[in-house]
Amino acid sequence: MSGERRHAVVLGGGALGQAVADALGGKGFESRAAERVPGDPGPIDLAVLVMPGDTAPRPLASLAEESWIALGEAPLAEARAHFAALSARMRSPGGTVLVVLSHAGMVGVAGLAAHSMAAGGIRSFAKAVARAWRPRGLRVNSAILSVAQIGDAEAGLAREIAGLAAATAGEGFRATGNSILIDGEQTSV
Repeated sequence: MSGERRHAVVLGGGALGQAVADALGGKGFESRAAERVPGDPGPIDLAVLVMPGDTAPRPLASLAEESWIALGEAPLAEARAHFAALSARMRSPGGTVLVVLSHAGMVGVAGLAAHSMAAGGIRSFAKAVARAWRPRGLRVNSAILSVAQIGDAEAGLAREIAGLAAATAGEGFRATGNSILIDGEQTSV
């Protein structure tokens, strides 16, 4: 692959996802943002799943079942669908997935029970996929942001995520199943 442009897709994340896709262009990737895994042929070298969810505080006691499903269960189902679609498309060996989540799933945040459940579930799911895909030479890691950063499309944050994604997709990077904190040191684990 030396000298060859690598292919990346950034799934989800709205403005932040688009900013990450733009920043990956400067890191040697032909990159695009999409809501779903593109159907065009060819291997994907790097996929970044930006799974922010809705972070507006809502008291658990008054959260309707439809809201719980939309805020807690639907993001996990979306992550599962992304992994299922990526499975056949990732460059093997060498393909990398970086999942971008809030730290709410690790620390819990008042008023964000559904979001916390989704973030924790997606992080656990990413670890399971990392174990399953390791024999194929694929890596899956998570980038953990603060809840405040999740809705932020600030160029500096997008460059930091893109830099981390490019590093985890680097030839010398072998770690998989890890959670890497880039949340402004707001999480202690």
